Amino acid sequence: MARKSLMAAAAALAVLAVSTVAAAKDEAVVSLTEKSFAETIAKEALVLVKFTAPWCGHCKSTAAPFEEAAQALKGKAVLADVDATVEKELATKYEVKGYPTIKLFANGEFLTEYSGARDKDGFVKFIERSMLPSVVDLATNDAVDAFLKEHKDATTYVAVKPAEDMAAAFKKLSFALRDLMPEKVFFVSVADASTAADSKTLADAKPVDGSVIAVKPDGGKETFADKAADLDKWVRFNAIPSFGEISRDNSQLYTSAELPVVLTFMDAKAPDAKVKDMFTKLAADKVSGGKALFAWADKEALKSFQDYLGLAGKDPAVAIYSFQSDAKFLYSGDFTEEGLTAWIKSYVAGDLSPTMKSEAVPDANDDPMKVVVGDSWKDVVEDASKDVLIMQYAPWCGHCKKAEPELEKAAAKLASVGSVVVAKMDATLNDAPVAYKAKGFPTIHFFPSGGKDVVEHSGGRSADDFVEFIHKHATTKFEIPDAAEASTDDKKVEEEKKDEL
Repeated sequence: MARKSLMAAAAALAVLAVSTVAAAKDEAVVSLTEKSFAETIAKEALVLVKFTAPWCGHCKSTAAPFEEAAQALKGKAVLADVDATVEKELATKYEVKGYPTIKLFANGEFLTEYSGARDKDGFVKFIERSMLPSVVDLATNDAVDAFLKEHKDATTYVAVKPAEDMAAAFKKLSFALRDLMPEKVFFVSVADASTAADSKTLADAKPVDGSVIAVKPDGGKETFADKAADLDKWVRFNAIPSFGEISRDNSQLYTSAELPVVLTFMDAKAPDAKVKDMFTKLAADKVSGGKALFAWADKEALKSFQDYLGLAGKDPAVAIYSFQSDAKFLYSGDFTEEGLTAWIKSYVAGDLSPTMKSEAVPDANDDPMKVVVGDSWKDVVEDASKDVLIMQYAPWCGHCKKAEPELEKAAAKLASVGSVVVAKMDATLNDAPVAYKAKGFPTIHFFPSGGKDVVEHSGGRSADDFVEFIHKHATTKFEIPDAAEASTDDKKVEEEKKDEL
């Protein structure tokens, strides 16, 4: 009933072909350079590429399972490594922003980024799924109706005689969403508008060649007839249920939608019927006017996320959260339809201020390196009379643990410079203003005095590096204290710490 798609043909080639890429010794994972990368992805049906950095702990822990998967997949797909710190042009071209970043290529084309489990089974299952057709070609109107009936509880996208660029974009999306929402989204194509129009299910959507129709579980239909470049956002938005579960596995779908989420936390095993019914109605009534999504999260599986939002111990726990800006808006009113509706509409109108997390402001803050909390940020960091370097850190972050003592040394060295403040803030317990939110750890900003533009620090993290950076960017110029003076300051700090013990 369904014809083989181009991807099915590619998969068949992948199964039959034995990789011609040579690996070092007995290793199955291939190391690629810029030159061998282009050649490899062009001639191999499926290539899973892991972009790494030599110093990256996650890369090191992923190496063994990636190698095991490569051994298991010999003759089916090529698994490869790229040192992104050496092959910088490749890393830039494929927008590698963290390590490891793992991407799938088929016959020379980038298809999707891997976001699953970083173990052998996860890699193997991903490749095996990738060898199956991601887009089903339906030849008749009866085939269309039968497929839509069989998958009536999912969202199905129907591409009607797509042009070449639309077909390519459609295929890429089918790969990406199949792993994010297995059994929740399906992709099919039909040869022409007349075939789609003869379908009982699609007739009222008035299909035309070049369009894509989203058929939703509630029977609703949306039609896309714009440029292929805009298809990604539209498909992802329509794949999201009106009120569904957000989890670690599908969170990428919500983050890529670029819309805030009206979110509540529930017990997945015994969800509160009142909460579920309330949110289902709010979503169905579209009280956000399309400006926000609605979702729920398992309060056990995502307890750390609930705590991060500042909803620990809340029941019901309700917030509006923006993945893009990390802004949080916590609901504290009565749990009624009227109260929630008014609150959501106030957010849409821009009348709500983000809820800021903060520890208590320290009673004493006399050490060379100052401690900042959410409630003291404005007074300390945005003090226009001072040149301020602030590091946002996470207690569990290895890079932060290495940088913090160096920053303390820099603070001690500059303790006699009255125009300079060196500070740190635990960003897991405190919120910075939205414009300066930590996107990773550590995040370091320099606020020059006089209200000049803020500079983000991205250089070395030794004490001397910090001192030189501050000296270079400071509005109020100063002489760096000499080594003897700095040594005295360091000893003073150490003595104070011993006294505290």
